[in-house]
Amino acid sequence: MGWKDVARLASGWAEAKKDELLTADRRTREDARFRADAIREQAEAEVGSSVLERVLPPELADRVTRARPENVAAREAEAAEREERDRLARLAASSESGATAELTLSVTGGEQGSIIVTLPCQRVEERPERTDAADGETAPLSWLRVLLETVTPVPVGTTTLAALSVAVPAFTGPGRYDLADLHRRGEAGEIGWWEPFEVYLSPVAESDESTWYVDVLAEGGVVVEVGPGSLTFDLPLASALSSIRATGTIRWAGAD
Repeated sequence: MGWKDVARLASGWAEAKKDELLTADRRTREDARFRADAIREQAEAEVGSSVLERVLPPELADRVTRARPENVAAREAEAAEREERDRLARLAASSESGATAELTLSVTGGEQGSIIVTLPCQRVEERPERTDAADGETAPLSWLRVLLETVTPVPVGTTTLAALSVAVPAFTGPGRYDLADLHRRGEAGEIGWWEPFEVYLSPVAESDESTWYVDVLAEGGVVVEVGPGSLTFDLPLASALSSIRATGTIRWAGAD
């Protein structure tokens, strides 16, 4: 391939990349990406791809370089490492400050096991500033959110535990809460709509297809009972892989 052929390839690739990076029309952008990829494949076979980026203005060349799969993967890995460091620091701070809870957990169904363990605990009560309905909307919900996390997943019989989140919508204080009924009322517009995915048990540090989320349509009840210093739960949970029932108690540190 002569230098004129290389120059022609570089010029065509540069125009295609400009169209891809600068156009607002989706179809035009996809066509430009297809042209650029085809030219890149030809250039890589002949002279290597580095010659192509040299023909772009610096700001566009930088965007192309940053969009390379290996560079995207490197940034994602760096972000994941930073998030993990922040998570571990947060859990260490919770443990040192005494923000922990004792979890008694039993799992049945697709997995079997039980455990008693003390873990870092975030417990938050959310009270909306406005409690009345406005403009035909339902009143904002109050919440109790309890999140337990492990530094590394701990064994629970045939599975593991990395995180357990129990969220109670329409929370008004100690009492019995039927999450299935509360979800039905939310769907009917009687109370604010809420997302069942906020109640889950994850066997791994990052939620994936193995994470179990509350199944508000399951038979047998979906109940959370909140006391002054504890929370008892009976939750049917389902993931893409299996279904389980998780029962147990969370008792905050310092509770009688």
